[in-house]
Amino acid sequence: MMNEDLLSLVKKLNNIKNLEELEEAKELGNSFLRKEKRQALLTLLSISEEMGKEEIVESLKELSAFLENMHEVKE
Repeated sequence: MMNEDLLSLVKKLNNIKNLEELEEAKELGNSFLRKEKRQALLTLLSISEEMGKEEIVESLKELSAFLENMHEVKE
């Protein structure tokens, strides 16, 4: 099921007619991203006891390397 915040953002983006509405959409998008980041951090914290610090750090290093590689490929 799609997130209601995401649906609202998509609807707002599809209906932009001027710069003021673009700024409103930008603010809504930033709010959406903040909520998603908080949720991701809470999820990570909730599984941290099961995974352990080393496994989390290693996973983050692997993800970071993957993202760097993806960035290099685009250039």
